[in-house]
Amino acid sequence: MRIEQPHTLGRQEAIGRVDRFLDRLIQDPPGGATIRESRKEWDGNLMTFSFAIARGFFGTTLTGTMEVADDRVVVDSDLPALVTSFVGEERVRQVIAEHLGHVLK
Repeated sequence: MRIEQPHTLGRQEAIGRVDRFLDRLIQDPPGGATIRESRKEWDGNLMTFSFAIARGFFGTTLTGTMEVADDRVVVDSDLPALVTSFVGEERVRQVIAEHLGHVLK
């Protein structure tokens, strides 16, 4: 899954907002999910992330990258089959793009 979200904040401000957003998401995940084994590492403007997410009896690991450019954030992630089976890739893309849009305003 690939998402490109434009912004007008400049690279450093966007990096700070994305970083804080991911911290909040990990600490307080939506929909009654729990997150554990979270990892995020920045190398310049590229963040590599992974975390195990569970809801009820179902759990999976999400991994990917976020690249922050001067005018956009690009998220790349291979969604596990469990996620696409129950939620659908387009719905996941829509929710992430919506949240990123709010963060980058």
